[in-house]
Amino acid sequence: MDSNTHFTALSSWILLIARAIDSYGFDSAELFARAGLDHSRLRDPGARFSYAAVTRLWRLAAEVTRDPCFGLTVASLWHPTTLHALGYSWFASSNLEEAYERLRRYARFLNTAANGALQIEKSAKSYCLILDPSRMRLTPAAVSIDAGLGMILNLSRGAYGKHFKPIRVSLQHETPGSVKCVKQFNDLFAAPVAFAQPENALWLDPKIVTEPLETANPELARVNDRIVTDYLAQLDHNDVTMRVKSKLIERLPSGQVSEEGIASSINVSQRSLQRKLKEQGMSFTQVLESTRRELSMQYVRNPQHSLNEVAFLLGFAEPSNFSRAFKRWYGKSPSQFRHDSLS
Repeated sequence: MDSNTHFTALSSWILLIARAIDSYGFDSAELFARAGLDHSRLRDPGARFSYAAVTRLWRLAAEVTRDPCFGLTVASLWHPTTLHALGYSWFASSNLEEAYERLRRYARFLNTAANGALQIEKSAKSYCLILDPSRMRLTPAAVSIDAGLGMILNLSRGAYGKHFKPIRVSLQHETPGSVKCVKQFNDLFAAPVAFAQPENALWLDPKIVTEPLETANPELARVNDRIVTDYLAQLDHNDVTMRVKSKLIERLPSGQVSEEGIASSINVSQRSLQRKLKEQGMSFTQVLESTRRELSMQYVRNPQHSLNEVAFLLGFAEPSNFSRAFKRWYGKSPSQFRHDSLS
């Protein structure tokens, strides 16, 4: 058995590969069969495919179509539902920086082999998205990296506007032999594209990534984040951190967030929970803090919730406790943060 079969990719993303193959006049069902994939499962948006087989599919598609720009064709076929609930969270994000952080945090929702592959490097003068194949559990096809960066670009334009463009782009693979393909890269990214570079990256203007998005909807983002979290908790039953986080989101408004209670809710002893979390480099307190921190930004940005109500929704006994925690997390009081966000 292939040692990498336990890594999987979401079917709605693989559907784009099938549509791209068909658009070249080839039979995607035939290529799926050659790669060892069941083409009929594309009808199930929640199905998952072996990533080892999907990698074979990418390489077969590039070979059959003989198009070095096949990845860009796949990216051009994107739809918000391609990312399932994560797509709706993306478009409901308050700005692109929040959207990119979501994609980084939940990358394994789309592909369990890609956890940690998206890196973000930022400073006052630059903001860089790096897609690092060395961090993936299985070496991806070059065209899939092109598709990934192209998808991020198209999603960014969908949320920010058609005039969105990076400052520059770098790709690790060699310059395509086709002049037409090189032009496709330049036309798509509308920025200088360099090949045979040390990393696959998009360099962006840090001012653009923090501009408020017209599509922002904190409540919709929170609801879809919950769907993603619950999905991941079910996807990998052994990921105790995600299971704890899912239960915390469910129970925070009731204030029932004791370590003992959460352990009982996932059918393990408190001692076993502590051990499992420690194995993942976490503690219950850390998971509780990170969950509250993530939710707090979404709640505070939503003016429909009073700040006292936000404190209640996050399971704080007193609003003052929430205010102190929020200022520690973001360097501003909740009221100042809300004022700045709405401004």
